[in-house]
Amino acid sequence: MKKFVSMLLVLTMVLALCSTAFASAKIGFVVFKCDSTAYEAAKSSKATKSVAAEGSVGYCDKICGKYARVIVNAADNTKVWFKKCNLEPCAYEIIMVRWAKGGKGMSRCLKSTIACNKRVFNGKIKVTTHTNLRKNPGLKFKSQGVVEKCDKLKLTGKYGYDNRGMAWLQVCVKGDKLWVSTACVALTEAQWDVLYPYWDYMMYEDF
Repeated sequence: MKKFVSMLLVLTMVLALCSTAFASAKIGFVVFKCDSTAYEAAKSSKATKSVAAEGSVGYCDKICGKYARVIVNAADNTKVWFKKCNLEPCAYEIIMVRWAKGGKGMSRCLKSTIACNKRVFNGKIKVTTHTNLRKNPGLKFKSQGVVEKCDKLKLTGKYGYDNRGMAWLQVCVKGDKLWVSTACVALTEAQWDVLYPYWDYMMYEDF
């Protein structure tokens, strides 16, 4: 009897592990546990040339059998299929920290820590409060000067994230390329969507 109970416990543990391995993905934010090949669709299972690097993040909006559809770029709603066993749930806060630490993004479609979008980040941006300009995106970098409320700064097109997940914009001041926090400038809706593409999804998540 004891032997039977022991075998039953072992079998239960194995099934539990298998269940975790093959069904870890669920609707919501996800992170890749390993480098993963992208697929055209769940049913055809035809692989593409795209690969999501281990540690990449995205938003899973649909699951079909062994595959999960992941939004790899919320700005233009790019969606790609991956094997769901390669995914695991991830909190939005962790996503931002991964980006800040140099995450490569999804399927080489998303931005890296420092990215460029001259179409959206062009012209000048208005400063909303007294703040410092820094050499790199982040409070840990020394101030290279200050700007005042209502000042206007010329954008270079580049943006990045600090270790808190806060977005920063690169600006050109008297020939120097410095960084200003997005908490201190007036963003357009288009700029907001690029900098914080998962914000709308986060509003519906119960963290």
